[in-house]
Amino acid sequence: MNANGWRNWWGQGRGKFVQIAILAGLGVALLVIGSGHSPPPATRLSTGATPTLEVQEALVEGQLVRILEAIPNVGKVQAAVTLSRTIQSQFVTAPSSVSGTLSPILVQNNNGESVVPLDQVGPAVQGVVVVARTAQNPVVRSELTNAVETLLQIPAYQVLILPS
Repeated sequence: MNANGWRNWWGQGRGKFVQIAILAGLGVALLVIGSGHSPPPATRLSTGATPTLEVQEALVEGQLVRILEAIPNVGKVQAAVTLSRTIQSQFVTAPSSVSGTLSPILVQNNNGESVVPLDQVGPAVQGVVVVARTAQNPVVRSELTNAVETLLQIPAYQVLILPS
């Protein structure tokens, strides 16, 4: 295009040019704003930050209560769970060339360096107390005990079922 062509295009299509420029500016603004958001909680937990022991206990208690109350003839349930450790992440390790000790293997990614995950060991349950009005019935008490043992993979001596 020569100089006259640009003048004609600018004079005739200025409205469209402004619209395209505004849309491009909005697109860039959305990209900038979108890149600064924080990840959802589940993503943050999986990248290394583990919730506290109390938070994990509350999560397990909530899930346990929901499942126990779904058992026929059980009714309202309260539960307390004691954990002896939080979720523990294990990472791929290799001997360090400097000290000879094992250290996590680091890889480069878009966010910098991160360790290579190997496994994640769940929290260890130390004991569970369940209180339910219908626990006076031996059949209901047995069902509650079996459910807690199965759900949390713990032996019966770590489970106490009490009537309210």
